[in-house]
Amino acid sequence: MTKTLRHRMTAPRTFERALGVLLVLNLLDAAFTLAWVYSGVATEANPVMAGAMVLGPGFFVATKVALVTLAAALLWRNREHLTARWAVVPVALLYAFVAGGHIGFAILSTMHGGPIPVAMM
Repeated sequence: MTKTLRHRMTAPRTFERALGVLLVLNLLDAAFTLAWVYSGVATEANPVMAGAMVLGPGFFVATKVALVTLAAALLWRNREHLTARWAVVPVALLYAFVAGGHIGFAILSTMHGGPIPVAMM
């Protein structure tokens, strides 16, 4: 990896954007997960979040947002450390992958004319 790319990936502005993307993708994940679970085509695979979902959609979203926001706040608090700036990269990529999975699932369901049962992460 070149020094310029390394610098751009760990620059404060890149870090801020990545945290923003992470928070938005978390909300997108929560919305899609609720839609799939409450329509009966998926289950929540994460046992902690499945427990939160049992207590209702509001509790599920509040828990999900609180946990991810807490993690983002921890990274933000330590933003001067290179490790914190690097840590946001795989997490944002993971959420991008999950969001892509949700979108792909929606397209696939539409193409097949009906739900395709799966376990959501």
